[in-house]
Amino acid sequence: MSTLEVQNLVKRYDGQSAVDHVSFRIEDGEFFVLLGPSGSGKTTVLRIICGLEQPDEGRILLGGEDITHLSPRQRNVGMVFQDYGLYPSMDVYGNIAYGLENRRLPKDEIQRRVLEAAEKLQLTPLLRRGIDTLSGGEQQRVALARILARDANVFLYDEPLANLDARLRHQARRDVLAVHRLRGVPSLYVTHDQSEALALADRLAIMAAGRLQQIGSPSELLEHPANLFVARFLGNPPMNLLEGRLVNEEGRYLCQLGSLRLPLDAAWQHVLTRHPEAAITVGLRPREIVPPWELEQVEATASLWRASARALAVETLIGEVEVTLELQTTQQPAPCLVAVWPEPEELSDLPEEGTVLQIGLDPQHLLLFDPRSERALQSE
Repeated sequence: MSTLEVQNLVKRYDGQSAVDHVSFRIEDGEFFVLLGPSGSGKTTVLRIICGLEQPDEGRILLGGEDITHLSPRQRNVGMVFQDYGLYPSMDVYGNIAYGLENRRLPKDEIQRRVLEAAEKLQLTPLLRRGIDTLSGGEQQRVALARILARDANVFLYDEPLANLDARLRHQARRDVLAVHRLRGVPSLYVTHDQSEALALADRLAIMAAGRLQQIGSPSELLEHPANLFVARFLGNPPMNLLEGRLVNEEGRYLCQLGSLRLPLDAAWQHVLTRHPEAAITVGLRPREIVPPWELEQVEATASLWRASARALAVETLIGEVEVTLELQTTQQPAPCLVAVWPEPEELSDLPEEGTVLQIGLDPQHLLLFDPRSERALQSE
């Protein structure tokens, strides 16, 4: 059984922490994604794991063995870089075989592994082709075949799809997952692209400013972000965040957004009695804002807030419509929301820019954040 464990990892450059006490564990057969903006520290974590950097503090355990101070060759990790790291002076066969030859494996064993990896990634007809003659997608498959042939204890990916165009990325993601499933060892994938992260991850960790913000399944992070950074960063479009004030009216809490007074669900009662501040940040997911043409149907099964909003922009997508809305309230500046709605059956129901609509907000689906600590509050 192979597991990868990062324990309290710290890396500093010029006295500044690029990685700040990062810890996580990847189980055998798990595909784990580190997601974050540029400069968040995710690639530094990867380089420490593969041995290209040494940590200032912390340990790396692979299968229970401390590999923190082993050389990259001693760690038996399979690595795919953004530029693939292929050798243009060698053909496809030579690139796949190179790491095996360095380990001085028998020639017949090298040939068996290369041919097996090439067949699984549909590279057999290309084995004697030069690297410079291959497309970007074919080069990416050669890089994957190289780690597949190596039979590594862990697979590491540093934004391997960044140089591919959109048309090739879908197939490339399938290839990455195919290699992972063939070996079943821990895989760690680093990216700034949330669509890749959500499509690939069993679990993902979001990083910012060298720190882990949250770890969980894609659905857990989308539905229950731990803080305002995760709420702003994850989702396309991301969660709407509105600044309001809490009002306690005879033991019942309401959220006030200017002239809008929105009663909160009783599930928030206990946590809000311990919340010392009146200021609150309300999170509303774009796809949970109810469009005008579904209000009556949804109100039959749920208790909605109704609100008036002006459509500032309307963008028709494939099967959906994205609408930027300005809430009609006395709050200044006026709060704006982005809603994503299924395309209505009647095109006449599509809002026009400048029109005022009635929308529905479900109080059971909102999230509350403390604007001072930026942490999410937990309802009961």
